[in-house]
Amino acid sequence: MRILNISQNHYIAGGMDRVMFDQTCILEAHGHEVVPFTAADPTDAPSPWADRFPKAARTDSTPLSEVPATLWRPRAARALANLLRDEQFDVIHLHSWFKRLSPAILPALARARAPVVQTLHDYRTVCSRSTMFRDGGICYECAGGRRWPALRHRCNGSVAKTIASLADMEIADRLGYRGIVRRFLPVSEFQRQLLRTMGLPDDRMRTLPNPVAIPARPAPPPGKGAPVLFVGRMEGYKGANLFAELARGRPDAVFAMAGEGSLHAAIAASRPANLQMLGQLDQATLAQAVAAATCVVVPSLAPETFGLAAAEAMAAGKAVIASRTGGLTEIVRDGIDGILVEPGDVRGLSDALDRILADPERARAMGVIARKRVTETYSGDRFHERLIAIYDEVMMEEAVS
Repeated sequence: MRILNISQNHYIAGGMDRVMFDQTCILEAHGHEVVPFTAADPTDAPSPWADRFPKAARTDSTPLSEVPATLWRPRAARALANLLRDEQFDVIHLHSWFKRLSPAILPALARARAPVVQTLHDYRTVCSRSTMFRDGGICYECAGGRRWPALRHRCNGSVAKTIASLADMEIADRLGYRGIVRRFLPVSEFQRQLLRTMGLPDDRMRTLPNPVAIPARPAPPPGKGAPVLFVGRMEGYKGANLFAELARGRPDAVFAMAGEGSLHAAIAASRPANLQMLGQLDQATLAQAVAAATCVVVPSLAPETFGLAAAEAMAAGKAVIASRTGGLTEIVRDGIDGILVEPGDVRGLSDALDRILADPERARAMGVIARKRVTETYSGDRFHERLIAIYDEVMMEEAVS
């Protein structure tokens, strides 16, 4: 099978990019050809298709003067149209166009001779902020395609940024985005149900959990003084400040945070002596940090679409303490292979940590069960089976139509 893989980045900036690269590796390992299409960047992973990538600046922090370019990139539209003219594909797998490719690529996808599917790595399809989280809880105000509540709440931080985000969504909808994509692929049943509530048709969705890399061997038992580990973006909705508060209240334990984000400087400036800041780690170093940890804490406030940090820790044989929200509730089974705590409950996190520290044998047993379940449920082979079934379904529809 020949698949065109469309994503805004060809380097790893976050979880979406990691999953995209993992998907490519899994498909190629099973004999499929995957052709990438993405915005060009000096740090892109090598690709024989790099000369087809349209140039686009990074959009980590977009000046107001650059906003119009993020809404319509003719260069990206031409590059994709030319690629689709010159090459044949069985399936087109879309991940994201946001900012670096823009909705300008949608008309080319509408004319494509191959069906389009899209992995929904976040809630961007129905939420301008992409998190479905506001004022400490899940927000449903934009259900049914409403836009004005996001503007009223300045969900993207300012009126200008919110207007730009909503404009991207409006342009996509006017171009027929929801009709162009044959199947939307949420990464958990929780996300699927939430998207259905927001107005995405359930019959056009197929749940496709993310693949999880399984280490060849489980991590050894943690040594004395092994840290309690946080892995993820240092943002409020990820519970980064809650983890720092947990560390501050537990001088009897060692803590570490791996990742970057808007709260990194503030947390680092006021961190207690028992909290280490590891920064952004490459994949190999991160795996080593997880293997050396006592346990991994995922204290998210927002409804995680999946919970990759938790699943990867479990794959290494680590017990996980996680918030009882989003896709995390499908990955972590409370009291079996981890502990679930109500979002925002620092006391609950501390009590859960007491259970881990007080009974290392029980924690190790949880890790053994966790690794077995992740291997059986989220391995690359299981991901491939699910994904190919979806590809076969849309290709059959295309042939009939």
